[in-house]
Amino acid sequence: MAGYTFIGKEVKAARAQFAQDLIFATTDGYITAGAVSDAEWQGMCRALERPEWIDDERFNTPNGRIVNVKERLAMTADVLAQRTSAEWLARLDAEGVPCAPVLDRGEVFEQEQIKVNQTIEELDHPVAGRIRQPRPAARFDKTPAVIGAHAPTLGQHTEEILTELGVDAAAMIRKGVVAG
Repeated sequence: MAGYTFIGKEVKAARAQFAQDLIFATTDGYITAGAVSDAEWQGMCRALERPEWIDDERFNTPNGRIVNVKERLAMTADVLAQRTSAEWLARLDAEGVPCAPVLDRGEVFEQEQIKVNQTIEELDHPVAGRIRQPRPAARFDKTPAVIGAHAPTLGQHTEEILTELGVDAAAMIRKGVVAG
């Protein structure tokens, strides 16, 4: 949508590697940081210790940052590759730039927000054993969403469905037509 904000100066949709908000490599991992507004861009420039970018004609407007996206992202990536994720996140956050660490799957489970919000639920599966499953994202006080059971195993409900349909389930299973 950002590319279509400025009427008469629309920028064609770009491929993912040229989007405004990207994943950047640091010395010890990856972060995501996005600077869409002028205030965010200026904050990013200060955080990256590149104040001269603020007044650079290529980048001093949102449209300019979109038009010159390849160069801007390459320059940003070069700087972010010089320090740790924690260092950059602290600096970017202090300047009001939306940013976050990019976590691997194992790290997600250790995040305080995931634990407090009970985003992941653990269940016992009859075949797979103990499994993790995300809880429903939408939660309502009067109609709480719950994970009632695991996904069915192959053929788990065959007999009851066939019986409900008036089919001789036992005969179908004996003949190998369906699994029981």
